[in-house]
Amino acid sequence: MINICLCDDDLNYLNYYSTKINELADIYHIPIMMETYTSGESLTFELEDNPNRIDIVIIDIIMKKLNGIEAGQLLRKFGYTGIIIFLTSSKEYALDSFSVEPFNYLIKDLRDEEQLKGTFLRAMMEVEKKRKKSIMISSKQTNKLIKLDNILYIESIGKKVILYNLSGEKEELNTTLNSLAEKINEYGFIRCHKSYIVNTTYISSFNKSECSLKQGITIPIGRKYSSTFKENYLKNELDHILL
Repeated sequence: MINICLCDDDLNYLNYYSTKINELADIYHIPIMMETYTSGESLTFELEDNPNRIDIVIIDIIMKKLNGIEAGQLLRKFGYTGIIIFLTSSKEYALDSFSVEPFNYLIKDLRDEEQLKGTFLRAMMEVEKKRKKSIMISSKQTNKLIKLDNILYIESIGKKVILYNLSGEKEELNTTLNSLAEKINEYGFIRCHKSYIVNTTYISSFNKSECSLKQGITIPIGRKYSSTFKENYLKNELDHILL
């Protein structure tokens, strides 16, 4: 099941896109669950505690009080890592929405069904790809499936490896940082220190000695890794764009 939120304060557009998206889901046999909201305030209030229960947010940019870009920024602040698609009457807001990292824009006035279909199908593929972003960690005691999207960074303390996620929770694994690094390197994780691995999705800035994550956490960059960190980060970003 793919969970979608649709938010627009114009009921005509809300009904139009709700109907068309459900029609596309039926045509392509994609199970979806849709929630609709008529304000950015109601959407962000509902998702504040658990934003990642939703896979795709489709939201109008121009709304009263809290507009779509502001709502998107709040969702990212809450830790939302899913897809955001903006509904807009003009692409003039594209630069303003950069911080939200939108997946695409749908031009409302055109009601372009081909554009909607293409965006919908690409978004479905992206959701499925994200859901496969997990690894199995095996030990003598147990096998554990680890979902990687919500992991901020990983730390090695003694003989334990600790995963820190977006909600501030942590999980201990019986493995080594070296073996884990090999498994998750292809998913956008970079070794920055003998004791740390960071998720590039959440990097806001870095210099030669430390890396700042979007959640206000600072991770040290070891001298051994300093020269390759920038190279690996840029390579990962380029690979992501090309995909």
